[in-house]
Amino acid sequence: MARISWKEKKKNKEVLEEIGLKHTELLKTIKTRQLAYYGHIRPHQSLQKSIMEGKINRKRQRGRKRKSWLGNTEETTTRRINECCEVALDREEWRRTIASNLWQETEQR
Repeated sequence: MARISWKEKKKNKEVLEEIGLKHTELLKTIKTRQLAYYGHIRPHQSLQKSIMEGKINRKRQRGRKRKSWLGNTEETTTRRINECCEVALDREEWRRTIASNLWQETEQR
């Protein structure tokens, strides 16, 4: 975006001011892109989908359970993951879901 190297050791706040973004706008952009990516991956049978859904068998690590993509999707859309899976198969409906989510977040602030 602004071609700022990590070697410059600028703080996030300085970079956001330089770009002209607010912290909330950045979070909104991240959430939108995550939802768009979920809608892109969901219909396909792929490694990314398996990873995202957490269907890889391994021993669970100690400590607090990490947030998952699906958990973030549920939290962002305020829908159960089963609903999200069904809606994501219909592209137009999923796009409306993303757009309505953005509208609700903007309205809350």
